[in-house]
Amino acid sequence: MTQTKPEFEISLDDEEVAASLDEPDEGDDLPVLTDVVDERIEPYIGESSNPIILEPINEAPAPEGEPASRLAVGQATDHLAERLVALDTAISRHIEEWVNNELPQLVSRELDDLAERLREAAGAHLRATLLPLLSAEIADKLDDDSQIG
Repeated sequence: MTQTKPEFEISLDDEEVAASLDEPDEGDDLPVLTDVVDERIEPYIGESSNPIILEPINEAPAPEGEPASRLAVGQATDHLAERLVALDTAISRHIEEWVNNELPQLVSRELDDLAERLREAAGAHLRATLLPLLSAEIADKLDDDSQIG
């Protein structure tokens, strides 16, 4: 049986809940929404030795008469379109490489298997149908020769 710590227990009594909400949590050093945070933590991608810093997109000033939000949406759409075109190109290249490299090998293996199955089937069919005909033809020929002589 596990023991729960009192600070993790949730009281069902409304007065205790209200009192616990009013008390400041001294162990919590997270900033409150109204606190000013001095240090800016940069989001990054990659190894810690050479991180790629993610910078916010700097919007160009909107031309006169056009709202800034419409310009930002247009730039975001253009950026997304560029990324989709690059992704489409990469996917097409990978498919083409796969078709050029892998598909011939798969077709070759399948054709080899088909050729082997056809050879086996033809041999079995030959033994079942042609050999009895040939045997009968040879037997008839030998019978004809034996009657002549």
